[in-house]
Amino acid sequence: MIASQTILIGGGLGVAGLVVWRTVRHLRRGTPAIGVAALAAVGCTAYSADTSRRFAADYLDIAGTVERAAMFGAAELALFATALMARQNLNGPNAAPGVPGVLAWVITGVQIIPAYAESGPVGGTVRAFIGPVMAAMLWHLAMGIELRHRKPEASSNGFGALVARELRERLLSRLGVAERHRDAAQITRDRATVRAVALASRLAEMSPARRGKRRGRRIARRLSVAVARASVGSDREQRRVMLDQLAARRNAAALATVELVSPWGERSPDPAASALAAHTRDQMARATASIRRYPRTLFTDLPPVDGADDGGRSPERAPAKLGTAEATAAIERGWADGLSVRETARRATRAPSYVHGVFVRLDTERGPRPVNGPAGSTRTAKQP
Repeated sequence: MIASQTILIGGGLGVAGLVVWRTVRHLRRGTPAIGVAALAAVGCTAYSADTSRRFAADYLDIAGTVERAAMFGAAELALFATALMARQNLNGPNAAPGVPGVLAWVITGVQIIPAYAESGPVGGTVRAFIGPVMAAMLWHLAMGIELRHRKPEASSNGFGALVARELRERLLSRLGVAERHRDAAQITRDRATVRAVALASRLAEMSPARRGKRRGRRIARRLSVAVARASVGSDREQRRVMLDQLAARRNAAALATVELVSPWGERSPDPAASALAAHTRDQMARATASIRRYPRTLFTDLPPVDGADDGGRSPERAPAKLGTAEATAAIERGWADGLSVRETARRATRAPSYVHGVFVRLDTERGPRPVNGPAGSTRTAKQP
């Protein structure tokens, strides 16, 4: 009986270890650290399984050998299953472990109970930490289902994570260290400044007779100590902050009589802004009317720039392209009249390079062409 129990337990652990090992190798192949973490996770799971086996016999009254051997690893198998499901959710569209990730830690917390029940406070702590706690942590690391390791900038939006973040922020605010980028000396000065403002307000509310009594003198001593710790005598910025806080605290009652504009009524427009807007609209209307009244002034009626051939051509109204015979006649007339290549190309609606080639051919066939002189005279160009 004992031999069969041992064989069954050993075979079950061996099969579970083989399945786990092949699964992790399939998930993270070629990484030695992941393999070592998986092997350690298997060992910690076996450690937790031994605790569950002892607890099943001592507290759950599972006396049958086969029944106990088959049932003691239910929690460990559930832990491994939830870890796999959490990894699947992390690789899914939600990119978060979800409910299986939470269940893995819940199962870990439940498995701590058998550890303390079997071995007491000292031994139970060792069993709980090395068994279920280390198994859960190593499975998370080996399977890559820790959200902060996968995405360091991501944050969990679960209920527990939200409550933990809210409690942390409130605790930091209560301790006065919620504001970041401050050293210990600045935190001390800020706390002393707040304390000095509170003590100065209390002292100002006392009558001169009460200030001379024991309570008034005690508040005055505490105020002097707070002012010294705040370093307002040597730090102008700290002194300004203290005076602003003190002025706001002393005049807090004036808030009840401050004149404010009602947010429920319609606010009257600013006269200066309205006048400026009206003037701008009037100028834009006049400019638009002027453009519509003289549309050709924009392109055709402007004087030509020195050194540029405008030819009365508008960028928006290109002349129609002449036919081949008309273009050839226009080029020959430009050659005979001594016009420039660019002007002849504009009249013939052809490219300047094409007109230049025709000019060279005409020079070869008919001799040098005449060129207009500066005073309206005609001179003969040299043969190129």
